[in-house]
Amino acid sequence: MARPRSKEDVRREEIVDATLRLVLDLGYNQVTLADIAGRVGVSKGLISYYFPRKEDVFLAVLDLIVSRLSHDFEGFCQAEASSPEKIMMIFNNLFGNEKRARRYYTVVIDYMAQAIRTPQVQEYTQDIYNSYRTYMERIVQDGIKSGEFRPVDVQRTSSMLLGLMEGLVLQWFFDRQGFDLEAAYAMCVDLMNQLLMPAGVRVDGRPSFMPALSAPISGD
Repeated sequence: MARPRSKEDVRREEIVDATLRLVLDLGYNQVTLADIAGRVGVSKGLISYYFPRKEDVFLAVLDLIVSRLSHDFEGFCQAEASSPEKIMMIFNNLFGNEKRARRYYTVVIDYMAQAIRTPQVQEYTQDIYNSYRTYMERIVQDGIKSGEFRPVDVQRTSSMLLGLMEGLVLQWFFDRQGFDLEAAYAMCVDLMNQLLMPAGVRVDGRPSFMPALSAPISGD
């Protein structure tokens, strides 16, 4: 049985959530402990009590993002749905809501820039990619076993699907004149059809339902 959440747990969550929102509004490099204290409505000293260094609270934000991603992906894997629908759930999670996608990638891209020179941040960004890869491979492998997908190299195929997803969302994020998220979603479904579906079988449209999702950025 999980222990009840203490007042300290609640306060810590408030600090992490406030930091996440500030990174979204101001950018990683611009946020200070004083900014976080002001957003939460407490003293800077109290922030330091929970997070002795500025880096500690920023790493806690990444830990929260990774935890929410893993929760969502596990929901896709456990859903009462076909393997193609589960992969479309992943596509829809990324491309189905413009506000959600832009808020999420505003924060993640900011952190990725820090990962180049900060090993601890790099570890968390690696965890984000590991989540995508692990769950995609799991769904593809299950689909092959069930006969819904044709036999393929699981790692290679998953990497191709993830590469298209990542490339399209980054193009959309930086080039607003390129294409919309609906087109990006359709391109990913097209690639899934080409790579995975048996001859003469094709899927289109959106998944029939979506499991309850946790918002990568609170307030989505």
